[in-house]
Amino acid sequence: MKINQIELKNFRNYEKEIIKFSSGTNVFIGQNAQGKTNILEAIYLCASARSHRTGKDIELIKDGHSFYQVKINFDGEELKDQSLKIEYRTEPRLMRDIYYCDIKQDKIGDLFGLFHAVIFAPEDLMLIKDGPSVRRRFLDVLISQIRPLYFRNLQLFQQYLRQRNQLLKTLKEMLFQKKINPKSFQAELYDFNLIQLSIWTEKLAETETEIILMREKYIEKIQQYAGEALATISDQTEKLKINYKTISNIDTKADKKTIYKQLLNRYENQIDNDIQRGNTGSGTHRDDLEIYVNDNLLKERGSQGQQRSAVLSIKLAELKIIENETQEKPVLLLDDVMSELDEKRRVHLFSAFEDNQVFITCTELAQIYPKFKGKLIDAEENSQFLEEKDNDKYFDHTELTEIQVKTSKNSLKSDLSLINENGYIHFYKIDKGTVKSQILV
Repeated sequence: MKINQIELKNFRNYEKEIIKFSSGTNVFIGQNAQGKTNILEAIYLCASARSHRTGKDIELIKDGHSFYQVKINFDGEELKDQSLKIEYRTEPRLMRDIYYCDIKQDKIGDLFGLFHAVIFAPEDLMLIKDGPSVRRRFLDVLISQIRPLYFRNLQLFQQYLRQRNQLLKTLKEMLFQKKINPKSFQAELYDFNLIQLSIWTEKLAETETEIILMREKYIEKIQQYAGEALATISDQTEKLKINYKTISNIDTKADKKTIYKQLLNRYENQIDNDIQRGNTGSGTHRDDLEIYVNDNLLKERGSQGQQRSAVLSIKLAELKIIENETQEKPVLLLDDVMSELDEKRRVHLFSAFEDNQVFITCTELAQIYPKFKGKLIDAEENSQFLEEKDNDKYFDHTELTEIQVKTSKNSLKSDLSLINENGYIHFYKIDKGTVKSQILV
């Protein structure tokens, strides 16, 4: 997939900005807090329907405004000239609309599968360090991008869980009132609520069965591809293992019918505890991934280097899974990660996406190309420079906004190993919410 253009309105620190992109590698350079990450965040929003930094849309609106809008124009492998637009408004009421090729979509879930992107950011270390919800979200977003029905099952699960928890809370309150005033206890109503509870429990178990089967399938794929990547990075000295931790006494490798029965038995055995608690004590909403390297749980015993390598391997696995499942090369977003990786990890990362469109943020060019001693100059202010350098060994200035990289021994392409022979590296300077195309000299 290739993004041709993005349009931002009142998004973070951008009031109105239209940016055209290269089909190869796009590098955003600027100081911290200028808006580099905001561009990557907007792109990723179009793939996952949610920011990778916040779950609150209102935080994405520029101060002093009541809405934001993000629109991308992109090409797929087969279908060209596609567009996605996301709008969020707070006035006259909270409203979130998604448009695909200018046609309004009925549900958020309709967005999944239309556009694919993988993001790698410093926050991804939380995949190892943080709680189960972070790992569940990573897995859910990955699967939803390639299996939109999975996202629908997640929505149904939350709906059934709320209904079940409401009934459990009602039953708990009825038992409490029975202790205070036994004569007021309505036995028939209590039994009716128990019947209702069993209905919602069955629906919950049906949906959870689908979720468990899908999670098990893709955890196996992640372990395979991430394991291969980590073995390469570590020169075959580190072995990755991922355990799927779900409801106890559930065989995640069993068939659909068996898992469903196991879930029903589990809920039947815990019903008294659930009523006393007033909510569902166990379920897929508490699932977790246990990530091991050489049989050591990374969260507890992994070094900083091992954790970085494991996360990098998992993100590379995500990239490969999406490509294999969709037959589309996802857009890759690298948010200020080069300074976090040593040379060996950078080389391995670069080698994995030579045909993908890539977006990179950094504070200085040396973070991604330490050998180069040149500088960036403004493209619009130095258009005369393009004419004078028509035969430059680094550039073929066929267009003002694109720098085609030659394949000479000392070229940027050779040193960076970022793009294929027909690709481009396009540089942008980001300063206080403004974007200016740059020339590398």
